[in-house]
Amino acid sequence: EIIIYPPKNSSPKFESDKNVIVGNVSLYGATSGRAFFRGIAAERFCVRNSGVTAVVEGVGDHGCEYMTGGIVVVLGLTGRNFAAGMSGGIAYVYDM
Repeated sequence: EIIIYPPKNSSPKFESDKNVIVGNVSLYGATSGRAFFRGIAAERFCVRNSGVTAVVEGVGDHGCEYMTGGIVVVLGLTGRNFAAGMSGGIAYVYDM
């Protein structure tokens, strides 16, 4: 299980849903487990995911590309080309 969030001493003005917390290709090829991110994932989040369950506040371009399994919950904006080539798994997107 992975849980990533901003430092507890962050400025009260810090808005996690508007800042990248994990970089490009996070969870590439993940096969199992759970991951929770309080912030946005950069490009190619969960590409080739085949079994992980992940929750994030937004993703950059090409998120969930070629995904074959697992569950991804996006609680915010997605970049372009989301879920291209996705053939399995479930992606829940609350695109505000």
